Amino acid sequence: MSYYFAMYKFLPTLLILLLLISGCATNPVTGEQDLVLMSEQEEISLGRQTHQEVLQRYKVYEDPDLQAYVQSVGEHLAAKSHRSDLIYRFTVLDSKEVNAFALPGGYIYITRGLMAYLNSEAELAAVLGHEIGHVTARHSVRQYSAAQAANVGLIIGSILTGVGQTGAQLGQIFGTVLLRGYGREHELEADQLGAEYLARSNYDPQAMMEVIRVLKNQEELEKKVAMAEGREPNIYHGLFATHPDNDTRLKETIASAEKYKSSAATLTGRETYLHRIDGMIFGDSPYEGIVRGRNFYHPDLGIAMQLPAGWHVRNLPTQLLAISPEGKATLQVEVMDINKRISPKEFIATRLNIKELGSGTALTIHGNEAYTGIATINNKPARVTAIYLDTRAYIFGGLCKDCKLFAKFDTQFLDTAKSFHRMTASERELAKPLRIHIVQAEAGTTYSQLAKNSPLKNFPEEQLRLINDMFPTGQPQTGALLKLLQ
Repeated sequence: MSYYFAMYKFLPTLLILLLLISGCATNPVTGEQDLVLMSEQEEISLGRQTHQEVLQRYKVYEDPDLQAYVQSVGEHLAAKSHRSDLIYRFTVLDSKEVNAFALPGGYIYITRGLMAYLNSEAELAAVLGHEIGHVTARHSVRQYSAAQAANVGLIIGSILTGVGQTGAQLGQIFGTVLLRGYGREHELEADQLGAEYLARSNYDPQAMMEVIRVLKNQEELEKKVAMAEGREPNIYHGLFATHPDNDTRLKETIASAEKYKSSAATLTGRETYLHRIDGMIFGDSPYEGIVRGRNFYHPDLGIAMQLPAGWHVRNLPTQLLAISPEGKATLQVEVMDINKRISPKEFIATRLNIKELGSGTALTIHGNEAYTGIATINNKPARVTAIYLDTRAYIFGGLCKDCKLFAKFDTQFLDTAKSFHRMTASERELAKPLRIHIVQAEAGTTYSQLAKNSPLKNFPEEQLRLINDMFPTGQPQTGALLKLLQ
Protein backbone atom coordinates (compact mmCIF):
# COMPACT_ATOMS: atom_id res chain seq x y z
CA MET A 1 0.00 0.00 0.00
CA SER A 2 2.72 2.46 0.96
CA TYR A 3 4.70 1.61 -2.23
CA TYR A 4 1.79 2.64 -4.50
CA PHE A 5 1.22 5.75 -2.44
CA ALA A 6 4.87 6.73 -2.94
CA MET A 7 4.61 6.14 -6.68
CA TYR A 8 1.46 8.26 -6.87
CA LYS A 9 3.04 11.03 -4.80
CA PHE A 10 6.10 11.33 -7.04
CA LEU A 11 4.41 10.57 -10.39
CA PRO A 12 4.62 14.19 -11.68
CA THR A 13 8.35 14.26 -11.01
CA LEU A 14 8.85 10.92 -12.75
CA LEU A 15 6.88 12.09 -15.78
CA ILE A 16 9.04 15.20 -16.04
CA LEU A 17 12.18 13.10 -15.87
CA LEU A 18 10.89 10.74 -18.56
CA LEU A 19 10.04 13.70 -20.78
CA LEU A 20 13.58 14.98 -20.31
CA ILE A 21 14.98 11.63 -21.37
CA SER A 22 12.90 11.70 -24.56
CA GLY A 23 14.04 15.19 -25.52
CA CYS A 24 15.59 15.17 -28.99
CA ALA A 25 16.77 17.72 -31.52
CA THR A 26 17.91 17.60 -35.12
CA ASN A 27 21.69 17.45 -35.44
CA PRO A 28 22.70 20.41 -37.66
CA VAL A 29 25.47 18.30 -39.22
CA THR A 30 23.89 14.87 -39.81
CA GLY A 31 20.20 15.81 -39.91
CA GLU A 32 19.53 12.93 -37.50
CA GLN A 33 17.81 13.10 -34.12
CA ASP A 34 20.13 13.47 -31.10
CA LEU A 35 19.38 13.37 -27.41
CA VAL A 36 19.66 17.04 -26.42
CA LEU A 37 18.47 18.50 -23.13
CA MET A 38 19.47 22.08 -23.90
CA SER A 39 18.03 24.58 -26.36
CA GLU A 40 20.31 26.51 -28.68
CA GLN A 41 19.64 29.68 -26.71
CA GLU A 42 20.63 27.92 -23.48
CA GLU A 43 23.74 26.60 -25.23
CA ILE A 44 24.76 30.12 -26.28
CA SER A 45 24.01 31.50 -22.82
CA LEU A 46 26.15 28.80 -21.21
CA GLY A 47 29.01 29.54 -23.60
CA ARG A 48 28.78 33.25 -22.86
CA GLN A 49 28.88 32.59 -19.11
CA THR A 50 31.77 30.12 -19.30
CA HIS A 51 33.71 32.51 -21.55
CA GLN A 52 33.98 34.89 -18.61
CA GLU A 53 35.37 32.08 -16.46
CA VAL A 54 38.00 31.31 -19.13
CA LEU A 55 39.08 34.95 -19.13
CA GLN A 56 39.56 34.77 -15.35
CA ARG A 57 41.92 31.83 -15.75
CA TYR A 58 43.76 32.98 -18.88
CA LYS A 59 44.87 36.36 -20.12
CA VAL A 60 44.08 37.40 -23.68
CA TYR A 61 47.28 37.82 -25.70
CA GLU A 62 47.90 41.53 -26.16
CA ASP A 63 48.35 41.80 -29.93
CA PRO A 64 45.25 43.26 -31.63
CA ASP A 65 46.61 42.56 -35.12
CA LEU A 66 47.22 38.89 -34.35
CA GLN A 67 43.82 38.59 -32.68
CA ALA A 68 42.15 40.12 -35.75
CA TYR A 69 44.07 37.77 -38.05
CA VAL A 70 42.98 34.64 -36.16
CA GLN A 71 39.41 35.95 -36.03
CA SER A 72 39.40 36.48 -39.81
CA VAL A 73 40.72 32.98 -40.53
CA GLY A 74 38.17 31.49 -38.14
CA GLU A 75 35.27 33.48 -39.61
CA HIS A 76 36.25 32.38 -43.12
CA LEU A 77 35.93 28.75 -42.02
CA ALA A 78 32.81 29.27 -39.92
CA ALA A 79 31.00 30.81 -42.90
CA LYS A 80 31.31 27.41 -44.63
CA SER A 81 30.16 25.45 -41.57
CA HIS A 82 26.83 23.80 -40.74
CA ARG A 83 26.01 26.54 -38.23
CA SER A 84 27.07 29.63 -40.12
CA ASP A 85 24.31 31.64 -38.42
CA LEU A 86 26.25 31.64 -35.13
CA ILE A 87 28.58 34.51 -34.30
CA TYR A 88 31.94 32.87 -33.59
CA ARG A 89 34.55 34.45 -31.34
CA PHE A 90 38.15 33.30 -31.74
CA THR A 91 40.57 34.27 -28.97
CA VAL A 92 44.35 33.88 -28.71
CA LEU A 93 45.27 33.21 -25.08
CA ASP A 94 48.55 34.37 -23.55
CA SER A 95 49.68 30.93 -22.42
CA LYS A 96 52.67 28.76 -23.26
CA GLU A 97 50.43 25.68 -22.96
CA VAL A 98 49.92 23.80 -26.22
CA ASN A 99 46.15 23.93 -26.32
CA ALA A 100 42.97 24.76 -28.22
CA PHE A 101 39.37 24.26 -27.14
CA ALA A 102 35.80 25.32 -27.82
CA LEU A 103 32.84 26.30 -25.64
CA PRO A 104 29.17 25.89 -26.57
CA GLY A 105 27.72 28.61 -28.76
CA GLY A 106 30.82 29.49 -30.80
CA TYR A 107 33.52 30.54 -28.33
CA ILE A 108 36.86 29.14 -29.56
CA TYR A 109 40.35 29.53 -28.10
CA ILE A 110 43.91 28.82 -29.18
CA THR A 111 47.04 29.48 -27.13
CA ARG A 112 50.12 31.24 -28.44
CA GLY A 113 51.92 28.13 -27.14
CA LEU A 114 50.23 26.05 -29.83
CA MET A 115 50.56 28.75 -32.50
CA ALA A 116 54.35 28.72 -32.01
CA TYR A 117 54.48 25.18 -33.43
CA LEU A 118 52.30 25.89 -36.47
CA ASN A 119 53.93 26.86 -39.75
CA SER A 120 51.17 27.97 -42.09
CA GLU A 121 47.76 29.57 -42.23
CA ALA A 122 46.38 26.22 -43.41
CA GLU A 123 47.61 24.57 -40.19
CA LEU A 124 46.02 27.35 -38.11
CA ALA A 125 42.81 26.79 -40.08
CA ALA A 126 43.03 23.04 -39.35
CA VAL A 127 43.08 23.70 -35.60
CA LEU A 128 40.25 26.24 -35.76
CA GLY A 129 38.25 24.04 -38.14
CA HIS A 130 38.49 21.12 -35.74
CA GLU A 131 37.17 23.27 -32.90
CA ILE A 132 34.39 24.68 -35.10
CA GLY A 133 33.44 21.05 -35.76
CA HIS A 134 32.92 20.50 -32.03
CA VAL A 135 30.57 23.52 -31.98
CA THR A 136 28.60 22.67 -35.12
CA ALA A 137 28.05 19.07 -34.03
CA ARG A 138 27.09 20.30 -30.54
CA HIS A 139 29.47 17.81 -28.94
CA SER A 140 29.53 19.46 -25.53
CA VAL A 141 25.72 19.63 -25.43
CA ARG A 142 25.33 16.03 -26.61
CA GLN A 143 27.87 14.77 -24.09
CA TYR A 144 26.23 16.74 -21.31
CA SER A 145 22.80 15.41 -22.31
CA ALA A 146 24.02 11.80 -22.31
CA ALA A 147 25.56 12.26 -18.86
CA GLN A 148 22.41 13.90 -17.52
CA ALA A 149 20.16 11.21 -18.97
CA ALA A 150 22.30 8.50 -17.40
CA ASN A 151 22.01 10.38 -14.12
CA VAL A 152 18.21 10.31 -14.30
CA GLY A 153 18.26 6.68 -13.19
CA LEU A 154 20.09 7.72 -10.04
CA ILE A 155 17.58 10.52 -9.45
CA ILE A 156 14.61 8.14 -9.82
CA GLY A 157 16.30 5.72 -7.45
CA SER A 158 16.84 8.44 -4.90
CA ILE A 159 13.17 9.47 -5.08
CA LEU A 160 12.00 5.91 -4.41
CA THR A 161 14.44 5.50 -1.52
CA GLY A 162 13.83 8.96 -0.09
CA VAL A 163 17.41 10.21 -0.69
CA GLY A 164 17.41 13.81 -1.98
CA GLN A 165 19.39 15.14 -4.96
CA THR A 166 20.10 18.80 -5.69
CA GLY A 167 19.96 20.78 -8.88
CA ALA A 168 23.65 21.56 -8.46
CA GLN A 169 24.39 18.24 -10.20
CA LEU A 170 23.59 19.80 -13.55
CA GLY A 171 26.44 22.28 -13.33
CA GLN A 172 28.80 19.68 -11.88
CA ILE A 173 28.13 17.20 -14.69
CA PHE A 174 28.65 19.79 -17.40
CA GLY A 175 31.84 21.05 -15.77
CA THR A 176 33.20 17.51 -15.62
CA VAL A 177 32.30 16.83 -19.25
CA LEU A 178 33.91 20.06 -20.40
CA LEU A 179 37.15 19.42 -18.53
CA ARG A 180 37.33 15.74 -19.49
CA GLY A 181 37.11 16.48 -23.19
CA TYR A 182 35.55 14.41 -25.96
CA GLY A 183 35.68 10.73 -26.80
CA ARG A 184 37.32 9.16 -29.82
CA GLU A 185 34.18 9.26 -32.00
CA HIS A 186 33.51 12.94 -31.34
CA GLU A 187 37.15 13.82 -32.02
CA LEU A 188 37.05 11.92 -35.31
CA GLU A 189 33.82 13.67 -36.27
CA ALA A 190 35.42 17.03 -35.47
CA ASP A 191 38.35 16.05 -37.72
CA GLN A 192 35.95 15.15 -40.51
CA LEU A 193 34.05 18.41 -40.19
CA GLY A 194 37.23 20.46 -39.87
CA ALA A 195 38.66 18.86 -43.02
CA GLU A 196 35.41 19.61 -44.85
CA TYR A 197 35.48 23.26 -43.75
CA LEU A 198 39.12 23.49 -44.84
CA ALA A 199 38.29 22.19 -48.30
CA ARG A 200 35.23 24.43 -48.69
CA SER A 201 37.44 27.40 -47.71
CA ASN A 202 40.08 26.39 -50.28
CA TYR A 203 42.67 25.13 -47.76
CA ASP A 204 44.32 21.76 -48.21
CA PRO A 205 42.59 19.27 -45.85
CA GLN A 206 45.94 17.49 -45.47
CA ALA A 207 47.01 20.41 -43.25
CA MET A 208 45.18 18.55 -40.47
CA MET A 209 47.61 15.65 -40.81
CA GLU A 210 50.49 18.12 -40.63
CA VAL A 211 49.21 19.49 -37.33
CA ILE A 212 48.85 15.99 -35.88
CA ARG A 213 52.41 15.12 -36.92
CA VAL A 214 53.81 18.32 -35.36
CA LEU A 215 51.98 17.69 -32.08
CA LYS A 216 53.21 14.11 -31.93
CA ASN A 217 56.79 15.35 -32.43
CA GLN A 218 56.26 17.95 -29.70
CA GLU A 219 55.09 15.20 -27.35
CA GLU A 220 58.15 13.08 -28.17
CA LEU A 221 60.56 15.92 -27.42
CA GLU A 222 58.71 16.90 -24.23
CA LYS A 223 59.20 13.38 -22.88
CA LYS A 224 62.93 13.63 -23.66
CA VAL A 225 63.29 17.02 -21.95
CA ALA A 226 61.27 15.86 -18.93
CA MET A 227 63.49 12.83 -18.46
CA ALA A 228 66.62 15.00 -18.56
CA GLU A 229 65.08 17.35 -15.96
CA GLY A 230 63.94 14.51 -13.68
CA ARG A 231 60.22 15.33 -13.89
CA GLU A 232 56.96 14.04 -15.33
CA PRO A 233 56.29 15.15 -18.92
CA ASN A 234 53.54 17.70 -19.52
CA ILE A 235 51.71 15.78 -22.23
CA TYR A 236 48.94 17.57 -24.04
CA HIS A 237 45.69 15.59 -23.90
CA GLY A 238 43.53 17.86 -26.02
CA LEU A 239 43.29 18.47 -29.74
CA PHE A 240 44.19 15.43 -31.91
CA ALA A 241 45.87 13.75 -28.90
CA THR A 242 43.94 10.52 -29.45
CA HIS A 243 45.16 10.13 -33.04
CA PRO A 244 48.28 8.34 -34.21
CA ASP A 245 49.50 10.10 -37.35
CA ASN A 246 49.34 6.80 -39.27
CA ASP A 247 45.71 6.13 -38.32
CA THR A 248 44.08 4.65 -41.43
CA ARG A 249 40.57 5.69 -40.41
CA LEU A 250 41.72 9.25 -39.82
CA LYS A 251 43.49 9.42 -43.18
CA GLU A 252 40.35 8.16 -44.93
CA THR A 253 38.23 10.71 -43.08
CA ILE A 254 40.45 13.60 -44.14
CA ALA A 255 40.82 12.33 -47.70
CA SER A 256 37.04 12.22 -48.03
CA ALA A 257 37.00 16.04 -47.73
CA GLU A 258 38.76 16.43 -51.10
CA LYS A 259 35.38 16.40 -52.87
CA TYR A 260 34.46 19.70 -51.21
CA LYS A 261 37.28 21.67 -52.82
CA SER A 262 35.94 24.59 -54.80
CA SER A 263 38.90 24.61 -57.20
CA ALA A 264 42.13 22.76 -57.92
CA ALA A 265 44.15 25.39 -56.06
CA THR A 266 44.78 25.04 -52.33
CA LEU A 267 45.73 27.81 -49.93
CA THR A 268 48.75 27.20 -47.68
CA GLY A 269 49.68 30.70 -46.50
CA ARG A 270 53.06 29.81 -45.00
CA GLU A 271 54.68 33.23 -45.47
CA THR A 272 51.54 35.07 -44.38
CA TYR A 273 51.32 33.07 -41.17
CA LEU A 274 55.00 33.33 -40.27
CA HIS A 275 55.02 37.09 -40.73
CA ARG A 276 51.89 37.33 -38.54
CA ILE A 277 53.59 35.56 -35.62
CA ASP A 278 56.87 37.45 -36.02
CA GLY A 279 57.56 38.96 -32.58
CA MET A 280 55.12 36.69 -30.71
CA ILE A 281 56.19 35.71 -27.17
CA PHE A 282 57.55 32.18 -26.78
CA GLY A 283 57.56 30.36 -23.44
CA ASP A 284 57.14 32.32 -20.21
CA SER A 285 55.15 35.54 -20.24
CA PRO A 286 55.94 38.66 -18.17
CA TYR A 287 52.50 38.60 -16.57
CA GLU A 288 53.13 35.06 -15.24
CA GLY A 289 56.83 35.51 -14.52
CA ILE A 290 59.97 34.38 -16.32
CA VAL A 291 62.40 31.64 -15.33
CA ARG A 292 66.07 32.05 -16.25
CA GLY A 293 68.07 29.14 -14.89
CA ARG A 294 67.67 29.28 -11.08
CA ASN A 295 66.30 32.82 -11.15
CA PHE A 296 62.64 33.76 -11.25
CA TYR A 297 61.62 37.24 -12.34
CA HIS A 298 58.13 38.69 -12.36
CA PRO A 299 58.21 42.07 -14.17
CA ASP A 300 54.51 42.80 -13.60
CA LEU A 301 54.80 42.28 -9.83
CA GLY A 302 58.33 43.67 -9.72
CA ILE A 303 59.78 40.79 -7.68
CA ALA A 304 62.62 38.27 -8.05
CA MET A 305 64.00 35.25 -6.21
CA GLN A 306 66.47 32.41 -6.60
CA LEU A 307 65.19 28.83 -6.66
CA PRO A 308 67.01 25.68 -5.50
CA ALA A 309 69.62 24.40 -7.95
CA GLY A 310 68.48 21.52 -10.14
CA TRP A 311 64.80 21.87 -9.28
CA HIS A 312 62.21 21.80 -12.04
CA VAL A 313 60.06 24.93 -12.20
CA ARG A 314 56.43 24.97 -13.29
CA ASN A 315 55.31 28.52 -13.85
CA LEU A 316 51.51 28.51 -13.64
CA PRO A 317 49.12 31.46 -14.02
CA THR A 318 48.23 31.55 -10.31
CA GLN A 319 51.29 30.06 -8.62
CA LEU A 320 54.92 29.06 -8.98
CA LEU A 321 55.86 25.44 -8.30
CA ALA A 322 59.42 24.23 -7.82
CA ILE A 323 59.85 20.47 -7.69
CA SER A 324 63.01 18.74 -6.48
CA PRO A 325 64.74 16.03 -8.55
CA GLU A 326 62.74 12.78 -8.34
CA GLY A 327 59.82 14.79 -6.97
CA LYS A 328 60.65 14.28 -3.28
CA ALA A 329 59.86 17.89 -2.27
CA THR A 330 57.72 20.74 -3.56
CA LEU A 331 57.89 24.47 -2.98
CA GLN A 332 54.83 26.54 -3.84
CA VAL A 333 54.75 30.34 -4.07
CA GLU A 334 51.50 32.32 -4.22
CA VAL A 335 50.57 35.98 -3.91
CA MET A 336 47.62 37.34 -1.92
CA ASP A 337 46.32 40.85 -1.26
CA ILE A 338 46.77 42.33 2.22
CA ASN A 339 43.42 43.81 3.28
CA LYS A 340 43.99 44.59 6.95
CA ARG A 341 46.84 46.16 8.89
CA ILE A 342 48.00 42.97 10.56
CA SER A 343 51.44 41.42 10.94
CA PRO A 344 52.70 38.56 8.71
CA LYS A 345 52.30 36.28 11.74
CA GLU A 346 48.63 37.28 12.08
CA PHE A 347 48.20 36.93 8.31
CA ILE A 348 49.31 33.29 8.46
CA ALA A 349 46.91 32.63 11.35
CA THR A 350 43.85 34.39 9.92
CA ARG A 351 44.14 34.29 6.13
CA LEU A 352 45.89 30.92 5.82
CA ASN A 353 44.03 29.53 8.83
CA ILE A 354 47.23 28.10 10.30
CA LYS A 355 46.76 28.60 14.02
CA GLU A 356 49.76 26.64 15.25
CA LEU A 357 53.20 27.41 13.86
CA GLY A 358 56.24 25.81 15.43
CA SER A 359 59.65 27.52 15.59
CA GLY A 360 57.98 30.80 14.58
CA THR A 361 60.39 33.60 13.75
CA ALA A 362 59.93 37.22 12.66
CA LEU A 363 62.27 38.18 9.80
CA THR A 364 63.28 41.15 7.71
CA ILE A 365 64.00 39.93 4.17
CA HIS A 366 65.68 42.54 1.96
CA GLY A 367 63.89 45.25 3.91
CA ASN A 368 60.52 43.47 3.84
CA GLU A 369 58.60 42.38 6.93
CA ALA A 370 58.18 38.60 7.10
CA TYR A 371 57.35 35.67 9.37
CA THR A 372 58.24 31.98 9.06
CA GLY A 373 57.58 28.76 10.93
CA ILE A 374 56.76 25.08 10.63
CA ALA A 375 53.14 24.01 10.26
CA THR A 376 51.52 20.58 10.05
CA ILE A 377 49.70 19.99 6.79
CA ASN A 378 48.15 16.59 6.07
CA ASN A 379 50.06 15.23 9.06
CA LYS A 380 53.36 16.32 7.54
CA PRO A 381 55.72 19.18 8.49
CA ALA A 382 55.67 22.17 6.12
CA ARG A 383 57.75 25.35 6.04
CA VAL A 384 55.42 28.36 5.74
CA THR A 385 56.74 31.88 5.15
CA ALA A 386 54.79 35.09 4.56
CA ILE A 387 56.61 38.12 3.14
CA TYR A 388 55.04 41.56 2.85
CA LEU A 389 55.83 43.78 -0.13
CA ASP A 390 53.70 46.89 -0.69
CA THR A 391 50.06 45.73 -0.49
CA ARG A 392 50.69 42.04 -1.18
CA ALA A 393 51.73 39.01 0.86
CA TYR A 394 53.93 36.42 -0.83
CA ILE A 395 53.35 32.97 0.63
CA PHE A 396 56.04 30.28 0.43
CA GLY A 397 55.01 26.73 1.32
CA GLY A 398 57.51 23.83 1.31
CA LEU A 399 56.44 20.20 1.73
CA CYS A 400 58.14 16.76 1.43
CA LYS A 401 56.64 13.40 0.48
CA ASP A 402 58.64 11.72 3.25
CA CYS A 403 58.66 13.37 6.68
CA LYS A 404 62.17 12.04 7.28
CA LEU A 405 63.48 14.23 4.44
CA PHE A 406 62.04 17.48 5.78
CA ALA A 407 65.20 18.62 7.60
CA LYS A 408 67.22 18.03 4.42
CA PHE A 409 64.96 20.24 2.27
CA ASP A 410 63.91 22.79 4.90
CA THR A 411 67.10 24.82 4.43
CA GLN A 412 66.35 25.13 0.71
CA PHE A 413 62.77 26.17 1.43
CA LEU A 414 63.93 28.93 3.75
CA ASP A 415 66.86 30.03 1.55
CA THR A 416 64.46 30.52 -1.37
CA ALA A 417 62.17 32.71 0.74
CA LYS A 418 65.16 34.71 2.00
CA SER A 419 66.27 35.36 -1.60
CA PHE A 420 62.97 37.18 -2.33
CA HIS A 421 63.47 40.85 -3.24
CA ARG A 422 62.23 43.74 -5.33
CA MET A 423 63.53 43.55 -8.91
CA THR A 424 66.49 45.75 -9.84
CA ALA A 425 66.90 47.66 -13.10
CA SER A 426 69.49 45.16 -14.34
CA GLU A 427 67.17 42.25 -13.54
CA ARG A 428 64.41 43.84 -15.60
CA GLU A 429 66.69 43.61 -18.62
CA LEU A 430 67.19 39.89 -17.92
CA ALA A 431 63.46 39.36 -17.48
CA LYS A 432 62.45 40.14 -21.04
CA PRO A 433 60.52 37.26 -22.62
CA LEU A 434 61.77 35.22 -25.56
CA ARG A 435 60.15 36.14 -28.85
CA ILE A 436 59.85 34.47 -32.22
CA HIS A 437 61.80 36.23 -34.96
CA ILE A 438 61.39 35.29 -38.62
CA VAL A 439 64.57 35.35 -40.72
CA GLN A 440 65.72 33.99 -44.07
CA ALA A 441 68.13 31.07 -43.99
CA GLU A 442 71.50 31.82 -45.53
CA ALA A 443 73.47 29.31 -47.58
CA GLY A 444 75.06 26.68 -45.34
CA THR A 445 72.89 27.49 -42.29
CA THR A 446 72.41 24.49 -40.00
CA TYR A 447 70.38 23.99 -36.87
CA SER A 448 73.54 22.99 -35.06
CA GLN A 449 74.99 26.44 -35.76
CA LEU A 450 71.76 28.20 -34.79
CA ALA A 451 71.55 26.24 -31.53
CA LYS A 452 74.93 27.59 -30.38
CA ASN A 453 73.49 31.12 -30.23
CA SER A 454 70.07 30.10 -28.95
CA PRO A 455 68.88 31.24 -25.50
CA LEU A 456 67.20 27.85 -25.06
CA LYS A 457 68.95 25.81 -22.36
CA ASN A 458 67.64 22.27 -22.91
CA PHE A 459 67.97 20.56 -26.30
CA PRO A 460 68.12 23.85 -28.26
CA GLU A 461 68.82 22.20 -31.61
CA GLU A 462 65.90 19.78 -31.27
CA GLN A 463 63.57 22.59 -30.17
CA LEU A 464 64.56 24.79 -33.11
CA ARG A 465 63.96 21.90 -35.49
CA LEU A 466 60.59 21.28 -33.88
CA ILE A 467 59.19 24.81 -34.12
CA ASN A 468 60.37 24.92 -37.77
CA ASP A 469 58.75 21.59 -38.65
CA MET A 470 62.15 19.99 -39.32
CA PHE A 471 62.14 17.50 -36.45
CA PRO A 472 64.13 15.30 -36.04
CA THR A 473 66.71 15.54 -38.85
CA GLY A 474 65.80 18.29 -41.34
CA GLN A 475 68.04 21.22 -42.31
CA PRO A 476 67.13 24.77 -43.48
CA GLN A 477 66.97 25.42 -47.20
CA THR A 478 68.69 28.54 -48.50
CA GLY A 479 66.24 31.45 -48.58
CA ALA A 480 63.58 29.63 -46.52
CA LEU A 481 61.89 31.48 -43.68
CA LEU A 482 62.99 30.31 -40.23
CA LYS A 483 61.73 30.87 -36.69
CA LEU A 484 64.49 31.88 -34.29
CA LEU A 485 64.13 32.73 -30.62
CA GLN A 486 65.67 35.89 -29.19
